[in-house]
Amino acid sequence: MDAEERELAALEHEADALEARATRHGRAPRSRRLLMVQAPVLAALAVLLLVWGRSGPQPATAATPSPPLLGLTAAHLDPPAGSGGPVYAYVTIRNNGGTPDRLVGASSPWARTITLVDGSSPTPQPWITVPAHGSVTLTAQGEKIALGSLTRLPRPGDTVQLDLNFASSGTVFTFAPVGPASSLTVQDVMDAMKHMDMLPPQ
Repeated sequence: MDAEERELAALEHEADALEARATRHGRAPRSRRLLMVQAPVLAALAVLLLVWGRSGPQPATAATPSPPLLGLTAAHLDPPAGSGGPVYAYVTIRNNGGTPDRLVGASSPWARTITLVDGSSPTPQPWITVPAHGSVTLTAQGEKIALGSLTRLPRPGDTVQLDLNFASSGTVFTFAPVGPASSLTVQDVMDAMKHMDMLPPQ
């Protein structure tokens, strides 16, 4: 029995008790008149309770979080310290979506191997998490991208194509100058786009 039915049964029980008390005190006619007045009220109340039970407020369902929506800014590479060893790349990754994403790898025509590393450990990292409605900035002291087995040594003034691979968002490319991120110009990007997925001419 649901709440509406229990409420109706309680009202009917109260009416029966009222009639019984009236009969014992010799006031049955008045009691019957009272019940005749109450009957439509009880019926209307029952209908209202049933309607409320079927159309009343329902529990709210949680909205589905929006998928990751990524943006890349301030990409740049350190000038190489010498002809050997890796070159490190940095970028700020902003996620404007409602679910997190993970940077799981990268590629570039400038390097045969690229790994994700942490400044505190030489061990490659399997991924870098980008939180929902948050950002991650790769830095020299923290998480960063290491380009190894270089096909060409990047020098100041070069613009390096980086293809970043994400678990949910797929591949997102950017162009990183060798040196400060602010040194990249629109002309640098236009020139680099002429040689997508290949080394630019020297």
